[in-house]
Amino acid sequence: MKTMFNLITNETIKQASLTRTWISLGIIIFINSLASFFVYMLFDGIQFSFWEFMRISSNLLMVIQIFCLIIAGDIVSNEFSRGTIKLLLIRPIKRSTILLSKYMTVIVWAVMLTAAHFLFSSLLGIIWFYDSFFEISVNFFVVAGAYVLRFFEMIIICSLAFTLSVITRSSSLAIGLTIFLTFTSNTFMILLNERGIDWGKYLLLANTDLQQYFFATPPFEGMTFWFSVMMIGLYLAVFGLLSVVAFSKRDVDV
Repeated sequence: MKTMFNLITNETIKQASLTRTWISLGIIIFINSLASFFVYMLFDGIQFSFWEFMRISSNLLMVIQIFCLIIAGDIVSNEFSRGTIKLLLIRPIKRSTILLSKYMTVIVWAVMLTAAHFLFSSLLGIIWFYDSFFEISVNFFVVAGAYVLRFFEMIIICSLAFTLSVITRSSSLAIGLTIFLTFTSNTFMILLNERGIDWGKYLLLANTDLQQYFFATPPFEGMTFWFSVMMIGLYLAVFGLLSVVAFSKRDVDV
């Protein structure tokens, strides 16, 4: 346990030392500030609550998802490209433990960035809509559910990027392909549905957005919340197996 904690701490510090991490935080703050101002101007003079603002802000987690996806797609392959993977593998630590520590680091950063987004959005919401801050209504539960489900989706997408990174050892391919699949999946699912191709419901990206069961309609008939949870669990198990096998069997030139 101590070894794993030390590995995660070391990986977290390495990510924090990168310039892109602080640029990402700056972009998050800028986008949040700009979005909150536009929301305030749009609903100025109209009954609009703090919790409705927070519901809108949950959609901005897509930006954080991209940043976390970049970390996931780079955290392993970058070690190979820089040759620093040798320094990790010469330690008396199992490869699977090293790999798990990197995956856990991705989750740690996802938690920290999501928490930072939530807190900053809350601060902006209080500034613009302070009158309704203490009005706990059904929107409170909607916001809580939206953040939890968005975060869950983020972890799934990051897991895909992480697996591609381990298998291909290419940051650009892992990041680029995952972003492409993420932003084209809705159009692809609509196309499959219109053509009556029902097996599309078994694809990962047809199931990642669990909010569709509460705020929209799933892309294929017969899909349920627990069906998607089961499919996600199966995919994550496969991702974990492929990552461990690929990383454990990978030859490293000394």
